Amino acid sequence: MTVLSGFLGAGKTTLLRHLLSQAGGRRWAAVVNDLASINIDAQLVAKAGAQRVVELGNGCVCCSVRDDLAEAIVELCATGTYDQILVETTGVAEPRAVARIFSRRNAFGRSLADFARLSALVTVIDARNFLTEQRRASASAVITPAATQKPIYELLVEQAECADVLVLNKCDTVTAAELSDVEQILRGLNPRAELVRAEQGQVPAAVLLDRPRFEAEATLRGARWIRVMDAVAGRGVVAPATPRHEHDYGITSLVFQARRPLDDEKFHAFLLDRLPPGLLRAKGFFWLRGRPADIGFLSIAGSQVKQDFLGTWAAELRERGVITAEEIPAEARRHWAEPHGDRRQELVFIGRQLDEAKLREDLAACLT
Repeated sequence: MTVLSGFLGAGKTTLLRHLLSQAGGRRWAAVVNDLASINIDAQLVAKAGAQRVVELGNGCVCCSVRDDLAEAIVELCATGTYDQILVETTGVAEPRAVARIFSRRNAFGRSLADFARLSALVTVIDARNFLTEQRRASASAVITPAATQKPIYELLVEQAECADVLVLNKCDTVTAAELSDVEQILRGLNPRAELVRAEQGQVPAAVLLDRPRFEAEATLRGARWIRVMDAVAGRGVVAPATPRHEHDYGITSLVFQARRPLDDEKFHAFLLDRLPPGLLRAKGFFWLRGRPADIGFLSIAGSQVKQDFLGTWAAELRERGVITAEEIPAEARRHWAEPHGDRRQELVFIGRQLDEAKLREDLAACLT
């Protein structure tokens, strides 16, 4: 089974129809998701040659209709009729959430992985739209709370970060220099994914369907910022920022770590006014002086900044007597260092030609 994701208008349906036209004698089914009650895309796909088309409307497969997706796949697999199932998600679906549906077990201990093999997560990207949104997102820094709607560029980035294959579509709508720019950004965000150029969604079926690529651990942790964080944490993952990668694509990554809290106002000013030129992505945990109990989580795409608070530091819970030393979670224990426990700054910055010394200096100036 292959999952096609990508933002609205990226060309998912066009790609799906082109793939179906190459089925030959093979038996392929399609599952098409749409937020609307009337699924126009499914009607188009039905005319393209799929032996069966399942429509999932009125919601997104990564959240509100995920059970419907699971039921549809189980039903298709139970017939024993189909060689390949192609799933087209809605434009706002997050591939990571779709992939996790496969490992989620029901009350009987069964999962979708017992019925079907997930072969690949494919993200389709509109080259022109991606570049436009990236430039818009990088124009000026904007800080938004986590509860607000996710900015378009952040969604585009997350769709690119969780993929085995990136289909860079509509390459004919950008110049050669712009195409190279988009490819550099994508390789910086997800160095593991295979990058395939396309015009009008035309990709040979063999390129996407004949070789399984999905590996749960590697795919879901393939984003560069996650790989860098894993390498720092000693999880046995090789950080992708090798000298060759930096030479080829100009991509560098930096990890800022500290065991002192950040001054709230200084850090806010840094995020608004002093983000480094060329920054593509930043993610990680932070600790504010004004909110010493709360685990801060930072996500930056371009210059669009989102801050969230994910819970309470284990050190705070121990100090309050909520948990004992023996009850400290393993993840917190792995980052533990007295006297502050698991409270820390652990931020990954990814960009092109980042001035590492200046960035470290600016961040250090925010510490108290």
